[in-house]
Amino acid sequence: MSGRAPDVLVVGGGLIGCAIAAELAGRGVDVTVLDRDEPGAEASGAAAGMLTPQSEAPTRDAFFDLAIESRGMYPGWIARLSDETGMDSGYRRCGFLHCRFAGENAGDFEWQRALGLRVVAESGEALAARTGGRLSPEVSGAFFFPDEAVVDPRLLTRAAWLSALRRGARVRTQVAVLGFVIEKGICRGVETSEGRVAAGAVVDAAGAWAAFEGALPLRLPIEPVRGQIVALRLPAPPFDPLVAASDVYLVPRTDGTVLLGATVERVGFHKAVTADGVARLIGAAARLMPSLGNAVFAGAWSGLRPATPDALPVLGASAVSGLYFAAGHHRNGILLAPVTAAVVSDLLTGGPRRDLSAFSIERFAPALHSA
Repeated sequence: MSGRAPDVLVVGGGLIGCAIAAELAGRGVDVTVLDRDEPGAEASGAAAGMLTPQSEAPTRDAFFDLAIESRGMYPGWIARLSDETGMDSGYRRCGFLHCRFAGENAGDFEWQRALGLRVVAESGEALAARTGGRLSPEVSGAFFFPDEAVVDPRLLTRAAWLSALRRGARVRTQVAVLGFVIEKGICRGVETSEGRVAAGAVVDAAGAWAAFEGALPLRLPIEPVRGQIVALRLPAPPFDPLVAASDVYLVPRTDGTVLLGATVERVGFHKAVTADGVARLIGAAARLMPSLGNAVFAGAWSGLRPATPDALPVLGASAVSGLYFAAGHHRNGILLAPVTAAVVSDLLTGGPRRDLSAFSIERFAPALHSA
């Protein structure tokens, strides 16, 4: 592949990769993105787009703090992308209603209130009013998180892609990365389906494919986890907040559809929609909100999430000079996009340093080896 060597090469053009490229380009860095398809063709385009760090957090830890920080970055980030591109990314701070059926553990979120985060215990008429009386009478209570939000990942990825281009980044599609060029312990670029591409530094943001099946100089423990989503169309306008039970979540869209998600299946790189997956999601959704049984089936799809053994992302530098990671975000790639872009860009441009030990590839040191 001809052309000048960029300062930074980002491998993977999902939302994470495009966000990093846009951030770096905005700081004056010469950056190129390589994607084997086109931006948003994989997990970013398949996600439901929930920005909900509070509802599933059992306690405060480094990941929770990172996720809350990223959620807080969203309004400003979305506004800047909109100003640059003219695109609406579907961002709504609509709140998240986490329901429980009789006999289920209510959970304890007092620790979040102590941090100044908003959590509202709901029951009775107040709970019913959240969804216009659509909840099943089997729902005995819920917690409402007013500051949780949602975005349309397909639109957002396209906006981040366009922002990167307008800031001067190059995005090369239909280019498969086959290996990494390591010279004297330093990553100097990658080998691709179109030849060698040199770079001053390389960021692996390749999602479920980030492990590169042994082609990395280090073994990165990331595996694909399939998630299936069903879209239904309601005869009446959908409810406003995100709604969930222990086995399903419901994401209302402004176009009148509701997304049901999502399965968690370890089936390798087999991206498919199955009858069992669709049936389970519709069954769980109808139990939570019976009126969905009368909704029109509008479609279904699946995506492959990148998961690490501890379900935490891999962020930052590696033992190989010039090789950085922005991978393994699992179910939180959309949520963590703005903070990941900032963190990785800070590392590459000499910005503020932070403690990334909880997300370092070094936490898997016993399982790592030279390729």
